[in-house]
Amino acid sequence: MILTPQTRRLRLFGAIAALAVVAAYIHILPRWGGSPYGYARGYYEGVASYFHGPNSVYNNTLYTEGMEGVVDQYYNSSNPCADFPDTDGILLVMKTGATEAFDRVPTQLLTTMRCLPDFLLFSDMEQQIGSYHVYDALAEFEESAKAHNSDFDLYRDQKECPVSQKSCIDARSDNTQKAWNLDRYKFLPMMEQTWRMRPGRDWYIFTEADTYVFWANMVQWLRKHSGINPRERVYLGSRSFIGGTPFAHGGSGYVISGSLLKHLIEYHPGVVEQYNIKGANECCGDLMLAQALEEYEHVKIRQSWPLFNGEKPSTLPYGPGHWCEPILTMHHMNAEEISSVWQFEQTRKTDRPLMIRDLYYAFMAPKMQIQRSDWDNLSDDVCYLNPDPEAQQRAEGFERDRQKKESEMSDIEKDAWKSWENCAKVCESEIPEDDELELGMLGRSDDDDPAKASDTNAAEDTSPSDRSAREARKKTMDERKKNRECFQYRWHKEVCCTSKSFKLGAPKSKPESDYKKHRWMSGWHLKGINDWIDVMGDCKTPAWKQPER
Repeated sequence: MILTPQTRRLRLFGAIAALAVVAAYIHILPRWGGSPYGYARGYYEGVASYFHGPNSVYNNTLYTEGMEGVVDQYYNSSNPCADFPDTDGILLVMKTGATEAFDRVPTQLLTTMRCLPDFLLFSDMEQQIGSYHVYDALAEFEESAKAHNSDFDLYRDQKECPVSQKSCIDARSDNTQKAWNLDRYKFLPMMEQTWRMRPGRDWYIFTEADTYVFWANMVQWLRKHSGINPRERVYLGSRSFIGGTPFAHGGSGYVISGSLLKHLIEYHPGVVEQYNIKGANECCGDLMLAQALEEYEHVKIRQSWPLFNGEKPSTLPYGPGHWCEPILTMHHMNAEEISSVWQFEQTRKTDRPLMIRDLYYAFMAPKMQIQRSDWDNLSDDVCYLNPDPEAQQRAEGFERDRQKKESEMSDIEKDAWKSWENCAKVCESEIPEDDELELGMLGRSDDDDPAKASDTNAAEDTSPSDRSAREARKKTMDERKKNRECFQYRWHKEVCCTSKSFKLGAPKSKPESDYKKHRWMSGWHLKGINDWIDVMGDCKTPAWKQPER
């Protein structure tokens, strides 16, 4: 192509201009880096990387007022499995249902399960969640047994749903009960398939899709603190009872040693078929599993509560027995709660075993206040009801059963049912303020004369008898604070209930009529709670527990 003189001049001018810009940049660059405004370059690069490339450091949403010493200010998600324990020889087996799988399992896969090298997912329908396969625990269930069992109506309906399971689920009002009825048949078949697909592990941990596992604690407990050898035939969890039969509560999670699972499946091939038939007459699959283990293996659940726990941060009964104990599992965790606890584990400022008290400081302490309207903090240990027979009849059964005998009530307790204000006085009156005032005044003879008060204080410093009296008084007060039995209250429909632990609870709907009488009011005796925490001191050693027989 022939260039015109004008085109050649324009190109020459452009080349000269480009060279001039490059020369100016080289000349200015050293002075820019050393100038007072050099920070601007780093700021620019930081902003540019945020907008133009992957960023793994974010503001930690758990870092709020009062949490400065508990979690880091920033959440670095670049390597979430860096501190995850070695789970070699330990397999997670998670049970879900087609009606809930896509609501619950994805968050599990995004948090703790992303760090597990292997696990199994079972449901009542074969499904695929991203790259993860969900196995049908009931696929090998005898067809003849399914055909004449109405509990399997949902199983058949799920397979016939022409759209997403959620669309079909939303159209059925009785979905929850049907899913519960079907769930009990999964337990024993799931054991058989687990051993067939993943034999030879030391420990098998079985959980629900709404169970959270604290893996660092779990691995440490199984290998160091449980006192159990996986070659023993053992069955561990949180013990519950139905009809006098003990069993490990499925939602809290339970552990079966490889030795026990191997023996159950390989030495008793008829156990699954027998309990498939039996399922129609039993309420729960976790109960049937316990029955099978006792019938065929003569093995009973070994109590490992509160390490295996059926509560979550907002419902845990913080206090005696739920403080210095490490926690292995929690139940009824929704997707948001699973994500928040995972984030807490990722941003904690300490690597010591996570104890129940740590969950209090992270999820409850920042939200503590004297009272909340339209709230149920789950107080239910001791109740005070209107003595009128009709009012007694209207009350819940457990409220009537947990009434304090009138002959044992104080005047304050006798009036507690009349209003939430009266109810609040029950905890306040347990340890009178006058006792603490007396502690501070011990040994003073004349409060109105500063000189005499000063002389008295000086005498206290030198008098062994006074010091001994003060120490004895303090010890007595500390003992009373430690043994406090009233930490919070809730009031509703002329029923006042108090609690021997402190919990957060959950909101309640506002009543449509007679708001003053039917409202839910909850309150916390913050001074009593903080006194108890102070007396307990730091948990210098986690209270690991060995399974009870």
